[in-house]
Amino acid sequence: MCYSMQTTETTAAVPRVVDCHSLFHLQAPKATKSVDAADACDGLVVLQNPTVRLAATAYGVSLGSVARARRLTPEQRDAVRQGKRPLVLPRTPAASPAPTVVPATPSVPPVIADAQQQLAYLVAEIGLNTVIDLLAANEKVAA
Repeated sequence: MCYSMQTTETTAAVPRVVDCHSLFHLQAPKATKSVDAADACDGLVVLQNPTVRLAATAYGVSLGSVARARRLTPEQRDAVRQGKRPLVLPRTPAASPAPTVVPATPSVPPVIADAQQQLAYLVAEIGLNTVIDLLAANEKVAA
């Protein structure tokens, strides 16, 4: 049997080639998009130059994990596939800083709200004449 390139019947459809960068911006009704997606599933459309977003959505992973995976070498990618290493290596723990010593604060005695003690304290601090002047000024403001 001799192989011939000439065929008289063409029953197989030639697949269309669609650039994936334009799929998210395609201005078409949902019905048209659905038919195009069905064609892609049936092999009638060849998706060319897949975007990171399209690949992440198709595989059900985040864009960040795809970006991390793209930074790996082929050997590292194989190690991730085989489960020999994680996608993101854990950070090495930083050296713990020296603990800061907080000086102990002396305990403050409870303050008792005694007016006579407070008045005695003020007289001792600023003098009797100043306290009388303050009281007189306060009396003028109140009046």
